[in-house]
Amino acid sequence: MARPRLISDDAILDATRQVLAELGPAKLTLAAVGARVGLAPPTLMQRFGSKRGLLLASAARSPHVVLRAVQEAEARNTSPLAALRDFALSSVAHIKHREELGNGLGFVQLDVADPEFRNHALAHSAAIVDSSTRLLAAAQQAGELKPDVDVPALARLTLVCFNGALQVWAVNGWGSLTDFLRDQLDLLLSPYLPESPRS
Repeated sequence: MARPRLISDDAILDATRQVLAELGPAKLTLAAVGARVGLAPPTLMQRFGSKRGLLLASAARSPHVVLRAVQEAEARNTSPLAALRDFALSSVAHIKHREELGNGLGFVQLDVADPEFRNHALAHSAAIVDSSTRLLAAAQQAGELKPDVDVPALARLTLVCFNGALQVWAVNGWGSLTDFLRDQLDLLLSPYLPESPRS
């Protein structure tokens, strides 16, 4: 009879994300991840096959992380636009230093060069765009956006704003990441908000 797994794959993949932020994909090792969760590298090899397998599992999980974060943001907010902002800001709240974000962006090389990683990156982007589309459409119905807004186009712009802000901040480090991202989202959305009635 197989022994029960005392440490879940989710716990290992959470540790993988932490080590990626600290070291980047090139310097990440099975030993570093194993030390974080109390498992020997051979155990990780049994579960994931290799370092590449572990990184692919982490990449495959990222769309689900997005969807869960969106659900949590919706549970905290009654306004769809507030939920969208909350999702974006809570997704980066743990990032305090440019180096952490720079290490995470090292994954982009894999996403561009490796078809398997690219498929997971596309699914991650689609999760953000689809969730943004749904929240923006709800915001439009609630009167939080102008009625003539092209919601699918704005959802794609939201992804561009989000990813672009992360890369710009990784280089420039202007203020805190959450403040910088909030400012960029507000600038993006402001032309699409209904005009306040004049008193």
